[in-house]
Amino acid sequence: MRQILKQLNFSSKEIDIYLAALKLGSASFTELSKLAGIKRPTTYAILEKLKERGLVSLSRKKGKQIFVAEDPEKLLKLLEEEKEMFAKKEEELKNALPKLKALAKKDTTMPIVRYYEGKENVWNIPEDLARSEQEARIIAPGKIYDFLGLNRFFKKVTQERKRLGAKANIITDHNPEVIKAWKMNESFRDYRFMPKEIEMNAVVYIYANKISIIFLKDPLTGLIIENEELFKIFKFMFDSLWKELEGKNLPETKNNNS
Repeated sequence: MRQILKQLNFSSKEIDIYLAALKLGSASFTELSKLAGIKRPTTYAILEKLKERGLVSLSRKKGKQIFVAEDPEKLLKLLEEEKEMFAKKEEELKNALPKLKALAKKDTTMPIVRYYEGKENVWNIPEDLARSEQEARIIAPGKIYDFLGLNRFFKKVTQERKRLGAKANIITDHNPEVIKAWKMNESFRDYRFMPKEIEMNAVVYIYANKISIIFLKDPLTGLIIENEELFKIFKFMFDSLWKELEGKNLPETKNNNS
């Protein structure tokens, strides 16, 4: 219950006061403060916030101020209001993006480098790839799924790039999950394989004037380098390796879609 209220942007003390109000139904300021275990000045400020959100109302009983908890279904209305506000902000941001991008002057001679540490932060890298509609060149071992999660990777990256029709050429190893994907023979991605004795402990994405690298070891780290000249060099090296690996180091013949 507390977790749900946190997701509705309640602070810990706001939750304590609100739950106390629900338990008591109607109560004085002092009763609520005592049950919630929160000091009087803080309780008063929180009750004012809850009143503004329509979750408690003010009444009088024998000349005494009484706070009355409203029906919890009011929370659904709050959620709907937040959804509408979020959708409005999202639309406003989308409309503002072209102007913001125009303001972001870039020196194309100097690389822009973004560094990430920890799984959730490193996820910025595959998500950036997923947003790109341009062709990607990828060097990646199957162990990336162990670090980032196979199902999450499939939903967040593979499905999104497939939806965008974004082609990918992938140089990889003989991981079972990779071989399974290779056997599917999907048109939006193609595979070539490194020799089995080569151990791959990093991922390289080459796309949209960017080179992204994820280092597959704990703690998980990675970076995105944005630079046109560096992109051209990595693209050339990838294309040379791609050509060299054509028809080599293949797993068993594709004989089914399993």
